[in-house]
Amino acid sequence: MIIVQVILLAAVAFLFLVALRSRSAHSADAWKKMAFVALMVVVVIAVLAPGLVSTAANLVGVGRGTDLVLYLVSVTFGFYVVNQYLRGQESRDQLHQLARRIAVLEALERYGMERSVVRDRTVTAESPAGDTEPGPPA
Repeated sequence: MIIVQVILLAAVAFLFLVALRSRSAHSADAWKKMAFVALMVVVVIAVLAPGLVSTAANLVGVGRGTDLVLYLVSVTFGFYVVNQYLRGQESRDQLHQLARRIAVLEALERYGMERSVVRDRTVTAESPAGDTEPGPPA
């Protein structure tokens, strides 16, 4: 085994351990975990037997094994970017919803209304008597 193989295998082992120990690994989908494990297995095989990568490349019509690896890394990176973008959008939407709720609660607290009923993203305030319209300001 040459030194670059040892370094690459150590790097793969380190990435695998970091991924398993991270807090977000507990909330990841099962298919993402399985894809990550499969990717790690493929990387280990590619490091230990580089001739197999060239054989696999020839089977799928790619000239060299390194080209196949580059294509796979490009697709994996594209998946990662799209996944992170979608996660960011979800976080942004949750933050906006929380900000709206806090604003409504602060407004209700400031103007003395007892409670609010939220239906289909519209807020109606109810007075203590049960009326759905707040009365004229006192």
